[in-house]
Amino acid sequence: MKKSLRTRLILSYAAVALVTVLVALLFVQFRSGQSLRNLVIDQQVEELSALVEDYYTKNQDMDGFVYYYLATMLRSAADSPFLQPLRGSNPENIRGIRGLVDSEGKTLLPMQNLPVGVYVPERWLYGAREVEVNGTAVAWILIDENSLELTRAEQLFMDQVNLAIAIAAGTGILTAVVIGILLAAGILKPIRRLTEASEQMAQGALGQQVVVTSKDEIGRLGESFNRMSTDLARADAERKRLTADITHDLSTPLQIISGYIEMYENGDVSLNPQQLGIIKTELENLRRLVKDLTVLTQAEGGGVEILLNPVAPNQLLDQIAQVYQPIASQQGVDLHLDLDETPVMINVDEGRMLQVLRNLMENALRHTPAGGTVTLASKVGDQVELSVSDTGDGISGEDLPLIFERFYQTDKARTGSKGKMGLGLAICKALVELQGASIKAESPGLGQGTRITVTIPRA
Repeated sequence: MKKSLRTRLILSYAAVALVTVLVALLFVQFRSGQSLRNLVIDQQVEELSALVEDYYTKNQDMDGFVYYYLATMLRSAADSPFLQPLRGSNPENIRGIRGLVDSEGKTLLPMQNLPVGVYVPERWLYGAREVEVNGTAVAWILIDENSLELTRAEQLFMDQVNLAIAIAAGTGILTAVVIGILLAAGILKPIRRLTEASEQMAQGALGQQVVVTSKDEIGRLGESFNRMSTDLARADAERKRLTADITHDLSTPLQIISGYIEMYENGDVSLNPQQLGIIKTELENLRRLVKDLTVLTQAEGGGVEILLNPVAPNQLLDQIAQVYQPIASQQGVDLHLDLDETPVMINVDEGRMLQVLRNLMENALRHTPAGGTVTLASKVGDQVELSVSDTGDGISGEDLPLIFERFYQTDKARTGSKGKMGLGLAICKALVELQGASIKAESPGLGQGTRITVTIPRA
C-alpha cells in the first residue's frame, strides 16, 4: 500500500525524533548511573582517606590500622551518616572499594581472602587513589566499580530519573509528530494547488495561476509554474492567431483568383490584361507570403547561412538611402541621413543586414504620410547603432512589445491592403539575432513616429 507524501513526512519527522530521543535516553541513563556510582565511590574514598590521614598523623605509620578502622566504625555507627554505607559491613566489602594498601603495596585491610600485610598483585593498583599526608604518600585506595551495588534509595532515585527521561522522550516524539503534521500541511498545501492547476491545464484550461506565499524552493516552483502557464497560454493564443492570420492571408488572394477563374469558366467574363494583372498581383502576394514564411522558419531554426565580414556601417545606410530616395520623393517624404563619421567596422552578413534595413525602410515609408520625414542614422559608442526613424503613425504602448512577433499587425486593414502579411519585423529580428546583434523599437505613441534601432558589436 502506497503511503501519501503527508504520511511519509510525518513518519520521517517521528523517526528522526525517535532516534534522537533514544540516543539521548541511552546516553543520559548511562551517564546518570555512572555519575551516581562515582559519587558513592568518591564518598567512600573521602571517608576512608580521612581515617587514614587521622591514623597516620597520630601514629606516623600504618601498622595496626585495621583495628583502628573497626573501632572507628563501631564508635561512629550511630553518628556519621557519611559512614552509613560502611555501617555493619566487613572491611572486605566496602562498596566500590576493593581494599587499602600501604605505600609499598601491602594490605592494610583484609581483602579478597588476603590477610593484612600481604602484597597485592600489581594489576590491582591500576586506578588506585593515593592518600597523602603532608606531601607523603602513605596509602593507596584500590577502586572496584564492578562490585558496587546501588542501595534501595539509590535505585529508587535512578528509577525516578529514568521515568523523567521516558516522559521527556514521549513528549519529544509527540511534539515531533505534531510539528510534522503542521509542517506537512504547510508543504503540501502549495503542492496541492500546483497539482490542481496542472490537472486543469492538462484538460485544456491554460493560463492557470497559483498563489505563491513563500520564497523557498516551493515558492520558486510556484513562480516557475505561473510563468510556464502564462507562456503556454500566450503561445496557444499566438498559435490560434497565427493560424487565423495565415488562413486569412491565404484565403483572400485564393478567393480572388478562384472567383475570376470560375467566372471565366462560366463564360461570365473574358480575362483582359487588367484582370490578369489582378490575378498576378494576388499570386505575387501568395509567393511573398510563402517566401517570407520560409525565410522566417529558416532564420529561427538556424538554417540561414550567415557569412560575417567587416563592413562600414555608413556604407550600408548610404546604399539604402540611394535605393529609396526616389520612392521617398514620389511619396512626398523627406529622407535624411544622420551619420556618425567615427571610423569603425562591424562584422555582419552584408546581404542579410541590407535585407533588414530594406524591411525597416519599407515599413517606415508605408506608415509615414506625405510631408513626413524618415531618417537613417548611425551612432558609434561601445557598440554601433543603426536606426530608421520616421514621423509617421507611431505605435501604441500596448502594441510596442509585440511588433516583432510573426503576423502581428497594428493595423490589419491598412497593412493587408498593401500586401504585407505581418512577417517583416519578425524576419528582421531573426536575421539580426543570427548575426549576434539586437533590435528594439521605440515610439512615444500613436501619431508620434517610430524609431527602430539595430545594435551591433564593434569589430
